[in-house]
Amino acid sequence: MSAYQRNASLGAGEKLGYAVGDAGFNFYWIIIGSYLSYFYTDIFGIPAAAAGTMFLVTKIVDACTDPVMGAVADRTRSRWGRFRPYLLFGALPMAGAAVLTMTTPDLDENGKVLWAYGTYTVMMLCYTILSTPYSSLAGVLTADAAERNSVFGLRFFFAYSTGILVGALTPGLADYFGDGNDALGWQVTMALYSAVACGCFLTVFFTTRERIQPAPEQQSRPLEDIRDLIGNGPWLVLFAIAMIIMMTIVFRGSSATYYFKYFVERPDLMGPYIGVQMAAYAVGCLLSPWLTRLLPDKARLLMLLMGIVGALSVAFAFIPKPANTGVVTVSTQGERTLRAADLLGGTETEAGGYRWVEHLPGAFWFNRETKTLETGGPSLSIGAAEEASDGERIFSVSLLDGQGAVIRDSADWPAEIIAMFLLNILISLALGPKSPIAWSMYADAADYNEWKTGRRATAMTFSAATFSQKLGGALGSAGILWVLALFGYKANAMQEDASLTSIVWLQTLVPAFFAFASIAVLRFYGLGGKKLAQIQRELQQRDDRSAGASEMAKDSGDAEGIAP
Repeated sequence: MSAYQRNASLGAGEKLGYAVGDAGFNFYWIIIGSYLSYFYTDIFGIPAAAAGTMFLVTKIVDACTDPVMGAVADRTRSRWGRFRPYLLFGALPMAGAAVLTMTTPDLDENGKVLWAYGTYTVMMLCYTILSTPYSSLAGVLTADAAERNSVFGLRFFFAYSTGILVGALTPGLADYFGDGNDALGWQVTMALYSAVACGCFLTVFFTTRERIQPAPEQQSRPLEDIRDLIGNGPWLVLFAIAMIIMMTIVFRGSSATYYFKYFVERPDLMGPYIGVQMAAYAVGCLLSPWLTRLLPDKARLLMLLMGIVGALSVAFAFIPKPANTGVVTVSTQGERTLRAADLLGGTETEAGGYRWVEHLPGAFWFNRETKTLETGGPSLSIGAAEEASDGERIFSVSLLDGQGAVIRDSADWPAEIIAMFLLNILISLALGPKSPIAWSMYADAADYNEWKTGRRATAMTFSAATFSQKLGGALGSAGILWVLALFGYKANAMQEDASLTSIVWLQTLVPAFFAFASIAVLRFYGLGGKKLAQIQRELQQRDDRSAGASEMAKDSGDAEGIAP
């Protein structure tokens, strides 16, 4: 192995090609992390407790497959390398499994639960077959620390940028494609996302190159790899951190749909809220190279960022319920009357009048067309739906003066909602750098393992880290649904006080707790800047000695071949 290969400088095309892969994964992951709980309870139609148990059982089974996949990938031999072939052959099975997971069959409750167990397990198995080699590939592109930081920063920028689209557009796309049939809308949306994701994975395959290989004489076995990881102190800390921070992220993302539907009573803001969240993650991700230069000790930097997340999440809990609902989403299964005073926070007029507006369905929340209704009174009566597409309608009202000018529009966001979005942005900015920093630390832990033991198991290192993330995601998803069930949650119905309070805590205080817990764990991480520089220097010296010995052996063989 030459020094050039280990510390190669990567071209822009290869960096972009690799980074596009995480865009593909986030067409799936944002659905899993932000919308799947809501899909199972409010669209698919299974109880929250059953869905929570399903998440935990299937995710534990799925998480256990990560080290197995890591061991398999480390020992794969092909003309395309160890990791790239899985991106070529695993894309289509992943797409099919995802579409089946978002398919709602005509079954009873027990049948639907069994369908959820089966399809979700297969989808996550396919996800593992793709994601473990993809993550491991980053560790063998180059050993140059600056290049790794650049690759990871770009990778997670693509991930969060895709998250903006998926987070913001999914509810609108599901409404658009479903046209009153929610189950069909979510299925078609997933099919669209899957097709784009396949293209992303093929891009990774065709644009990247594996450079770092284990030493030819290495004869490691999976059990040896696991023993190495158990003895790798920095990696053990990262294992715990990945699980804890993933729980923080999942609690925030998955509870947001319930928070805006039942507490804020603005389900139309689900997409904007999650989209803004992902946008802030992307910006925070781009800031990670600058932050690591400002504070090179990655563990201390993560501690500072998670402290900010915890403090702001506590502050979020004190934002009260908006005084007025502003925009109302009406499920018109029966007749209903809306009062302008309710939407305008009690404000009424005598000299002027009112203008009622219906927000027409559209694929994108930010460009919905509106229709002014004929009535101008202080109330609006809505009849029962005549067509499936009329199943849910969105209304707002404006208060007018005597000349017909708008005094107040209920569609304008109240101060409470503005505060929610601002805190969401700040929290997400602090969480954004977490992923590139942590994954760069995993690559450092793989180098530490090679330095300490003389053996390199890149895929095992990354897959075991993915194991902890999936375990954290499983506990987060299951925890949300169990808490909802415990406090009496009923899908598509007004929530009781205890249920409503639990939804608020899941969005605010619970993520704060896990953010502070991560700080306590990070205190035990001991792979600082000086130690890491020593490790890279000594690994480089070993490579140089190995290359020199190989060259001497080659010269000796050549000399023997021409001797008289």
